[in-house]
Amino acid sequence: MAQRPVDQRFVARSAKTASAGALLVLAVAALALAGCGGGSSDDSSSATATAEVSGSSSSGGSGSGPASGAGANDPNASTGSEAGGPSAGNAGGPAGSGAQEGQGGQGSKHGPRIAQPKGEPEPGITPQQRQEATVASMTLESPSSQPSSAGPQALPSTYTCDGKGTSPALSWQGVPQGSAELVIFAMNIQPVEGKLFFDWAVAGLSPELEEIEAGKLPKGAIVGRNSFGRAGYEVCPEGGGETYMFTVFALPKKLSPAQGFDPSALRREVLGASGNVGLLALSYARG
Repeated sequence: MAQRPVDQRFVARSAKTASAGALLVLAVAALALAGCGGGSSDDSSSATATAEVSGSSSSGGSGSGPASGAGANDPNASTGSEAGGPSAGNAGGPAGSGAQEGQGGQGSKHGPRIAQPKGEPEPGITPQQRQEATVASMTLESPSSQPSSAGPQALPSTYTCDGKGTSPALSWQGVPQGSAELVIFAMNIQPVEGKLFFDWAVAGLSPELEEIEAGKLPKGAIVGRNSFGRAGYEVCPEGGGETYMFTVFALPKKLSPAQGFDPSALRREVLGASGNVGLLALSYARG
């Protein structure tokens, strides 16, 4: 059957609407009115195509998908140009694709906005605070110690009650500028009866010092009591041996305790005043 010209009223009306979906509905209706492919089965196919076009139009899709679906049902509607395709593409295509990008594009590329915290930022550390910060940055060594195959360096027996019982030589580096006093402690690693056990406590040392000789203390040194109850140095382990922690603290102000001071009380003051400290572990084992 020869195809009759499509009534231009339908095309003109669809061009004014600028809707791709509505234009395709009118195009399918025009083909049905032209009588191509008559019969009830073709009418139902056209109705199905119309429903597909309407569904795609309502979901914001472009006009290209439904047009190819209508062409699958009707061989005479293979391209959109026979039913006002060019005008439909110009009027409806860009609008349809633009709506699709507007609805889905932003949501898929950008997450929800997160509010930035308000208020003043925290101030950074000042040079004075950095200088006064308590940092264990000093080094402490003992020329009197001996190498050990495992664990801390060995403390020779001459520096214990099994020998002469004299204090070992110590040397240190890294005393901060502006320090006023140095304090030395020697303690057992393991507490005795739940308390720190002090083997030696010396205060009043000049911050200009970098070492002390074995068995000697400089002028002005203040010696505290050890946990044996006597003033001075005394390392005498029970059993086979013990490990001892020697520490040297640099203080920003003088504490200047009295001779025979309580080492526990002074240590609390020292820890509250400074954390600039050098550490040295020495072990002693009886043969």
